[in-house]
Amino acid sequence: MAPGTHFLLSWTISTTLLKHRRERSLVTVSGVAADLDGLGLVIDLLIGTTNWYGQLHHVLTHNLVTGVILASICAWLASAQKHVVWALSFTCFHLHILCDVLGSKGPDGFQWPIYYLYPLSSDFTLVWAQQWLLNGWQNQLFTAILLLASLYIAAAKKITCLEVFSVRLNTEVFNMYTKYVGKHHVK
Repeated sequence: MAPGTHFLLSWTISTTLLKHRRERSLVTVSGVAADLDGLGLVIDLLIGTTNWYGQLHHVLTHNLVTGVILASICAWLASAQKHVVWALSFTCFHLHILCDVLGSKGPDGFQWPIYYLYPLSSDFTLVWAQQWLLNGWQNQLFTAILLLASLYIAAAKKITCLEVFSVRLNTEVFNMYTKYVGKHHVK
């Protein structure tokens, strides 16, 4: 699945169980962080003679060791609910892996295996024969559902996923809504 979908899934989960922005942001980041091993694509594009993306994506950071380390860092950085942050970070990290197993097939039919026990072992991989295309309707529907859930959370709790980046950005969304849309609903 796409990083944006991982982001929305993790943020949606974090808003249901965490009270504070800092903790929600940590859990949200943990749900996207596995894709750091995809940054090899940038190097491949810049240099042109490497294949770091093809060799390292779904290997370096899509594994149990990374999940444990990441959840531990998130819990350490949390100001409150440290045990909940650890559990949710670990869960969102693994939901990322599950989503990739379900829906990351490339247009050429390549199914990205997950080297779950790397670096301890490269023998055990997670792959599903029915893996959806990365741009398949299943992923698009899932992303659309998460967008609707995000809109519901925004209306109900007055927070958006933009809070992960900036409190001010989150506030400005509601200021703009009130200025341009909300005033038309007040009679």
